[in-house]
Amino acid sequence: MFNTRNTTDVQRRILTAATDLFIRNGFRATSVRDIAAASDASVAMVNYYFRSKYTLFEMIFEDALDALFERVFKSLHSELPFFELLEAWINSYYEILMEYPQLPIFILNEINQDPKQLMSRMMKREPYSVYRLLEKRINDEAQKQLIRETPVHDFILNMLSLCVFPFMFRNLATSLTGASNDDYNDMLNEHKKYVVTFIINALTPPPKRGVNEAAFSSFSCEEVLT
Repeated sequence: MFNTRNTTDVQRRILTAATDLFIRNGFRATSVRDIAAASDASVAMVNYYFRSKYTLFEMIFEDALDALFERVFKSLHSELPFFELLEAWINSYYEILMEYPQLPIFILNEINQDPKQLMSRMMKREPYSVYRLLEKRINDEAQKQLIRETPVHDFILNMLSLCVFPFMFRNLATSLTGASNDDYNDMLNEHKKYVVTFIINALTPPPKRGVNEAAFSSFSCEEVLT
């Protein structure tokens, strides 16, 4: 997960414990003391190596972004048929967000608190190259009449909304329904299949009308009945 080449055993334990606690309890409900206890370290060690809980979460966030962009690039550079590529891409989002469920909330906080810093993080990963690759693939598929003509920004916004919002909604959903995190994860795995089907159906062009169907539709109802 993390690049641990230049880290000590204590640092690795702290990072691993922090990741687990952030995922299970969320950022706000996890204290430095919790991280220290779970990693068999002291609060002083956590502060010495990472300065703050927020710095720890930033490192985990960077790792999540690296993993996400790596999988997205891999999908877009593959020779998979377009709909299979989309399924692989959606699976990648769900896998990353299952692994880092606090990621969407962290991004929202960064947008509100330090958007320039977030932009800097994102630009290091060349998001426009993803946009251009996807735009080319969508345009090529539309020209072949394999999918509907679709503006790439609309496609990206729709797909991100469908993939990300269920993870943002997790805490409220489990609180309202009394469902456990495991129950909600099971629901998300089923919902992922729905998202794949929904996106593919939205992009699938309507069936071409046959000659007889077109000829029949040219008559009015009165003409057909008479």
